[in-house]
Amino acid sequence: MKDRRKVRAGLAAAATLCAVAAAPGTSLADGAAGARAYEPHGTRISGSGGDAGAPSLAAGRTYVDSVGPGEKRYYGVTLDTKSAAYVSAVAAPRPGAEVTSYRDGVKVTLESPDGGICGTASPKIETSGVAYPLVDYASRQINSGPASCHQAGRYVVTVERQDGSPDPERWPVELRLMVEPPVKGGATGAAPEGSSSSPSPEAPDGTPLPRPGGRGFTDAPTLGTGVWSDQITPGETHFYRVPVDWGQRLSAVAELSADGKDQSTRLLDRALALHAYNPARGLAKRGTPAAQDGESPRTQVATAPVAYGNRYANTGSTVRAMSFSGGYFLAVTLNPPQVAPHLNSPVPVVLRVRVAGDARGGPTYEKDPVKAGFGLTAADRRAAKRHPLAAEGDRMGRSGSGAGSKDALRVVGYAGIGTGTVLVLGLGAWTLTARRQASARQRYGPPPAW
Repeated sequence: MKDRRKVRAGLAAAATLCAVAAAPGTSLADGAAGARAYEPHGTRISGSGGDAGAPSLAAGRTYVDSVGPGEKRYYGVTLDTKSAAYVSAVAAPRPGAEVTSYRDGVKVTLESPDGGICGTASPKIETSGVAYPLVDYASRQINSGPASCHQAGRYVVTVERQDGSPDPERWPVELRLMVEPPVKGGATGAAPEGSSSSPSPEAPDGTPLPRPGGRGFTDAPTLGTGVWSDQITPGETHFYRVPVDWGQRLSAVAELSADGKDQSTRLLDRALALHAYNPARGLAKRGTPAAQDGESPRTQVATAPVAYGNRYANTGSTVRAMSFSGGYFLAVTLNPPQVAPHLNSPVPVVLRVRVAGDARGGPTYEKDPVKAGFGLTAADRRAAKRHPLAAEGDRMGRSGSGAGSKDALRVVGYAGIGTGTVLVLGLGAWTLTARRQASARQRYGPPPAW
């Protein structure tokens, strides 16, 4: 185990060689100012102030609106009697915005034609001063919930901004309705009992391959099992898509490289946040700190295995979220200088991803689930196995050989992320990841009048 930790520390240190050192005189505020905002994609829409005149959301399309402090926006969706439905909202405060833990957030609600509450979600800021995208969905399930939610007709969706927010700016909101086709049969049971609480699969080892994350769900690159590196500016959130099939579970570790002897890194355990979302953009798991003393700061997630019947589980929303196969998402947030003062320029982040378990048969749908945004394509399955070093890294992780440790530790890490000083020895054939130019802050004024 100690050899494996040394391997990981060495590999993570290697990833720092991709970083661009901070220029002398860079202030803490500069890092936050250069952070790129979440980039919403979709058709512009303007929610109404009440049920009357609420614009309609079509299944499979993405829409963009904005919501101000204390404001509530209304939309309409038309549903049948047989299909499950998921209405997601991505609220994206500007990086560096003044936000307060558990006071700032949004609430998305799906109401039946009779006014019954079919589903609701209330994603909130988890750490004061960290303005990251807030994501979740409200759903309508078949065979569960109020009877009024099983009828066909026009349902109402509301997105409400929490009162008392210190951020006066409007937040962009990305909305998406996904309708899951009904099933004819097949494997519709839940995951085996206790599987969701089983130990997390071992994170893979290996040389990280550069893979820049997306600025949102739409442009998230697809990753499979393997070790990947990215550079993230403090205040930014990067997105990645991971294909997960029936019977499989997703685990991931987001890791910063740090010299354990450098006291300037003592606050780095607060620097990373990691969230996993399902194909309909529902929250599947929040990250938890995973580092021990002397190890690189990191956070991890591990989901339950995917099974159709999980949607009816009474063991928590994180199990219910693992109820269909498809492209799951990882969102990595690097906290701004207000929270992690020693991070004031783009820094390397290593993402260790594993999709564990053999793919199994799932339910038989009445219609093509892929067209509805669920399930996996042949291209997804190829992408999930594309990492050329995953098998090599797995062998190295299992053997824990001294040779593997020596190879990984041939590089020398950096001393002090805050200073931006990087010492490079024995690089070999390392691919440098260019620092992406920071875009201007994206600001949103009042919603357009349509």
